[in-house]
Amino acid sequence: MYFIHDIPGRLRVKIEYLKNHPERLKEVRQLLIANGVHKVKSNALTGSTVVEYDPALITSAHLLDILNANGYTIDARLVAENQKKRINNEKVAMKITKTAASWLAGQVLEANGFSLIAALI
Repeated sequence: MYFIHDIPGRLRVKIEYLKNHPERLKEVRQLLIANGVHKVKSNALTGSTVVEYDPALITSAHLLDILNANGYTIDARLVAENQKKRINNEKVAMKITKTAASWLAGQVLEANGFSLIAALI
């Protein structure tokens, strides 16, 4: 089972069956060392690997192809589910931010409005 978070320059791959198997994670790290890759970090407790790379030199698709070619098959359905979750989370965060900013602006204007009226009187 794979979970992927991908932004240009940073790729996270979570491979459930690599949890608590540091020797397998070491193999994954070795596979992902390529031209344009700055850093590969793995966490044996979670089975997660993070790759920091230069998107001008290498793409996340190429890194995923390397994993696929070596038997670490990516489940496209899970990738799509994670992308939908991320988009939904971003929408919720934006709504919360807008609501909080609106409330704060109201509080500031209310307090300053009374001060402005008092100054004019």
